[in-house]
Amino acid sequence: MKTKIGTVLEEELVQQLKERSVRDDRSISDILQDALQSYLHGAPRQRDVRMAAVERFCSRPFHLSGMEIQQLLAEEYYEQ
Repeated sequence: MKTKIGTVLEEELVQQLKERSVRDDRSISDILQDALQSYLHGAPRQRDVRMAAVERFCSRPFHLSGMEIQQLLAEEYYEQ
């Protein structure tokens, strides 16, 4: 069962959503539903992944791979 909702979004975001809808030949409703499902039930946010890596980095014994260390060193934390 579906429920109709109302919300307010930035004009630029709505324009991008409309363009994507046309490009993907999908309804706006389908795109929003997929996005919300990913947000609510999907993979952890990038910040959560980074924080978990930092916790492992600082714990003993050391459990980070070389790739994870490179990703941490390349991250710009002050821009967030």
